[in-house]
Amino acid sequence: MLKYTDILPLMILFLPLVGGILSYLVPNKRSGLIAVITATLILVYSVSAFFYIPFETGLDLDWITAGNQVFQVGLYYDQISGIMCIVVAIVALLVSIFSLEYMKHDAAQPRYFALLGLFAFSMYGIVLSSNLLLTFIFWELVGFSSYLLIGFWFEKAAPPISSFKAFLMNKVGDVGFLLGIFILFAYFKTLNIQALIGLDLSQSGIPSSLLITMGIGLFLAAVGKSAQFPLQTWLPDAMTGPTPVSALIHAATMVAAGVYLMVRIFPLLVPEVLAIIGIVGGITAFMGAFAAFAQNDIKKILAYSTVSQLGYMIMAVGAGFPVAAFMHLTTHAFFKAGLFLCSGSIIHYYHETNQDHDFDAQDITNMGGLRKVLPVTFTAFTLCMLALAGLPLFSGFLSKEMILNGLASSQLPFVVVFFGFASVFMTAAYMARLYFKVFFNNGEQKEKYSEALVIKVPLIVLSLLSLGFVFSANPINPNSSWLLPILSSFNGSAIAQHFSLIPVLSIALALAGLAFSYFYIEKKMFEGLVNGIKTVAYSLSNKNFYLDEIYKVAIVRGALLLAKAAYWWDQKVVDRVVNLIGETQVVVAYLTGWFDRTVVDGGVKLLTWTVNFAGNRTRQMQGGNLQAYLAWAVFGLLLIFYFFELLIG
Repeated sequence: MLKYTDILPLMILFLPLVGGILSYLVPNKRSGLIAVITATLILVYSVSAFFYIPFETGLDLDWITAGNQVFQVGLYYDQISGIMCIVVAIVALLVSIFSLEYMKHDAAQPRYFALLGLFAFSMYGIVLSSNLLLTFIFWELVGFSSYLLIGFWFEKAAPPISSFKAFLMNKVGDVGFLLGIFILFAYFKTLNIQALIGLDLSQSGIPSSLLITMGIGLFLAAVGKSAQFPLQTWLPDAMTGPTPVSALIHAATMVAAGVYLMVRIFPLLVPEVLAIIGIVGGITAFMGAFAAFAQNDIKKILAYSTVSQLGYMIMAVGAGFPVAAFMHLTTHAFFKAGLFLCSGSIIHYYHETNQDHDFDAQDITNMGGLRKVLPVTFTAFTLCMLALAGLPLFSGFLSKEMILNGLASSQLPFVVVFFGFASVFMTAAYMARLYFKVFFNNGEQKEKYSEALVIKVPLIVLSLLSLGFVFSANPINPNSSWLLPILSSFNGSAIAQHFSLIPVLSIALALAGLAFSYFYIEKKMFEGLVNGIKTVAYSLSNKNFYLDEIYKVAIVRGALLLAKAAYWWDQKVVDRVVNLIGETQVVVAYLTGWFDRTVVDGGVKLLTWTVNFAGNRTRQMQGGNLQAYLAWAVFGLLLIFYFFELLIG
């Protein structure tokens, strides 16, 4: 019989799916209410589970039996799964509340909220699964549900292309995931995560080359899902979906899955793989931050910011500090969700007040002066932006310092460490550029506009969760966080020591980035310096180092040439062979018909005529005349004698 501690994880897992189904079935205006109620219950269950379920509690069931092998599915609850469930539940609830206003004019609300439920169900499955086989199943469900949400407005031109691009690039990573699973099961006959990470790999007998291959394969899964170099180009394009969806994807679900997987299986990663992970993470952090500079789409700037911050997390894993990576994953979820929902509030404002259908509500060059019109959005954006910039008293400072301390004490190449610190300056600079262009500058905005309550509440909550006091009684000391005693025993992971000079350097870099953007954008200073390097740097930033163009030349063009060659082969060779075979069959059939009609039927007709002719002639010999019978008998006897004479003589 299931205990209460067993029921709670099951409720957390399946309630989003049930809520999604109900949201799809109820009338349009009630679907959002169902989603909010469901998300609220999940948050209650998640918090209850954190206090009532002992860590390292598992529930496994036999699923498939193949010979002597038994595949199990089950749930596992420990430190990181408990914290992650709460983080996902908070963000999912606030996104659902925000969506009540943002999607109120959309006729497809039931489908939207149903897909949110499917998305949350898939992510909870990844968080709670006890083995890699079940993780992979939910991994695919996350990819599928994100494909549907990114392409939610499929009647437009861009969303279907973006969703297909995201789906396709994630399939590249999924191949690596399967490779890692195959190697692990082939050698250890189990996919249970706790059993695998409890192994002494040095004594397992598995060749080191296969350990490296397995680690790279699992990391490739994270490269796809968490948008790491060189597969990061799908994430900025995924902004074609509804903005609340972007907040959910970037904060606590899809892109978080790759980092979560790396933290979960950290003991399986050998030093050679960790070095690769650290280098890729450093490159991604730098490229994402650099690419954000020259973007004018508010959501794309935040998307490239997510790419950069995910690079930070992956870099921390490669440096050997998965707790720091998970800490940043947790803090980042709140302030990045806040930034995306703030952008949604801005976009919603322009949609509500601007009747020009050609007006781009996401282009920051069209914005300005919004601090007076959207005061709650302005305040929330300010707090979340400062958290992302990593300034003291904000949550991002705590987790970022843990990562930077880890980098400083790691064995990663110097250039990777440099990328980590350079990204601090760039993050503050591009966010300050966005901040000043949107909320300051000169803009003719309507003064009378009231932000809806269901928009204000999520923004206020997320901005408060971006404060350092939420995670630490001492918001300037990362090692005083209340999360660390909980996470310190996780997989025996090390926690970076606090170096006094690292915070000073990172704060100076962040302030320099903010100051640079302020003086450049607001005061028009440094224009001569910036214009001198602007042409090349702007192009590289705006085009994300031309990765998409490189893919078009190196992969897409080759694939198109291969497709054209295959088409030519199909048309000129295969079809012609098929046509020739068909024509040959027609000729053979014609000849066969002629032979049948002329030879076979003719032979049968000749035989019939011959028999008929012989019958007609011999019939005359049976006329009933005795003299004729006698004459024929004498004639026959003479013939017999004649033949005997020939034989004897």
